[in-house]
Amino acid sequence: MLWAAMADAETLDRFDRLRGVSVARAILKDAFGLELLLVTESGPLAHLRGGVMVGSSEVCRTALFSREGFERCDAHYRAIGAGESERVSTCHLGLGCLSVPARTVDGVIHVVASGFSATSLEGAPPIDPRALAHALVALDPSLRDATEPVRKLPILKGDRVATVRTILRVAAQEIANDAEDELRRLTPREAGVVGRGEGARSIVPARDDVAAPTLPGLFGIVGASPRMRTVFELVRKVAASDANVLVVGESGTGKELVARAIHDHGPRRGKPFVAQSCAAMSDEILESTLFGHVRGAFSGAIRASEGLFGAARGGTLFLDEVAEMPLAMQAKLLRVLSDGTYLPVGAVHPKRTDVRVLAATHRDLGPMVASGAFRQDLFYRLHVLAIDLPPLRERMGDLKLLLDQFVAETPNVPARISATAMRCLEKHDWPGNVRELRAEISRWAITAHGSPEVGPEHLSQPIREAGGYGGGAEDPAIHAAAAGSGTLEAAIESLERALLTRGLERTQGNRTQLARELAISRTTLLERLKRFGLE
Repeated sequence: MLWAAMADAETLDRFDRLRGVSVARAILKDAFGLELLLVTESGPLAHLRGGVMVGSSEVCRTALFSREGFERCDAHYRAIGAGESERVSTCHLGLGCLSVPARTVDGVIHVVASGFSATSLEGAPPIDPRALAHALVALDPSLRDATEPVRKLPILKGDRVATVRTILRVAAQEIANDAEDELRRLTPREAGVVGRGEGARSIVPARDDVAAPTLPGLFGIVGASPRMRTVFELVRKVAASDANVLVVGESGTGKELVARAIHDHGPRRGKPFVAQSCAAMSDEILESTLFGHVRGAFSGAIRASEGLFGAARGGTLFLDEVAEMPLAMQAKLLRVLSDGTYLPVGAVHPKRTDVRVLAATHRDLGPMVASGAFRQDLFYRLHVLAIDLPPLRERMGDLKLLLDQFVAETPNVPARISATAMRCLEKHDWPGNVRELRAEISRWAITAHGSPEVGPEHLSQPIREAGGYGGGAEDPAIHAAAAGSGTLEAAIESLERALLTRGLERTQGNRTQLARELAISRTTLLERLKRFGLE
């Protein structure tokens, strides 16, 4: 099934802006030096726009800005776009190319990473630098030194090829999911025939045979752990309905992100999405904010307001921390959910609204219902479908994925994280969940700016201590000794452990170099390492 040419640029632009595709592009660029491209049988997206695609390296850019090189590159990508399966190929210069198809109702789009040399990739042998330099000069005789761009060519070694392929698959799945969601929004008549002219074809939407992505997630939410896959499946199901949903999770787990995903992939997509925290203001202000008021209803009400239920008409209203809503307000909310009407403050005639309500809380509403702090009838109205978001400490398998995304999105943060710093991050219990992780990475933009990698010295104190890397005056053992409640021996051992750990990190495990720096024999160093379990 080939791509409908008339729809190329407009639809590809939409896919190109998807959050999952943007994240995949950022990771490929920052971690591997590669560009992500969307390609159809008509060529790369940039060429469809009338421009020139961005190459992954100076080699690609040199080739693209010669007429012969551009034509050869374009032909290569058209050949990729004409296929329907994953493939490894080489361009006219012999550079490696990985492509993964995304199947949509209009045809196949390929997500591509290219312009690299791989040390061990079947179908893309390693580059001969001298031959590549000669080929560049043949394309551009004015090029004085072709060895420099060749020297800077991205190289994929070992399992990095598999990682790049996984990232491409994630982006491809995001496109396929978005295309499916778009199909759901079509009327039955529109969905019955897709395409134009003689190429129009009948389609039947079906997804039972399409596997969910393994990494890094769905709907712009990062995660691959079993708990998050359950969340994604629930989001997929509830998004297609118009039912009320209750999102439950600790602070910082991403409750509003889930609510936005439900709205953006549901039947009210394109309509207003309005979010309001029920704990952010007093009872009187909250009532006016939600339900509006008439002019003169209270001091300062110089004009009427339709409230958030009016502002969200036709769309979605997300009520965060709904458990903090007072009982009197709960009764008014129940009325809206029951019959779609509400009474603005000071009004005598109710207004009607058409709003999907999504609610969230970090509390367990069951005990609150039992104690009378939360209305039972409202609980059942909101609890039509519930999504339980796991805290970060219960989905630590997603930590690396989240780090990759946030580091890619945050300027001035080193792309690499040292093994010691990673151990500290993995041992921290993250009481603030994903929000705390994002804040920690923002901190690195200051503490680690200019460093080749993020080390334990760049982490905030609680995270360093979680990994046993206090190693300074803030160390509890030192404080205890100074206060007379600990021993000098314990304080010295704590400092020695931190010194050895930091030294191993700095020397990348070179024992001989570390022994020389510490002015001790290698035998003594090995004994110390064994004593502290660092061997």
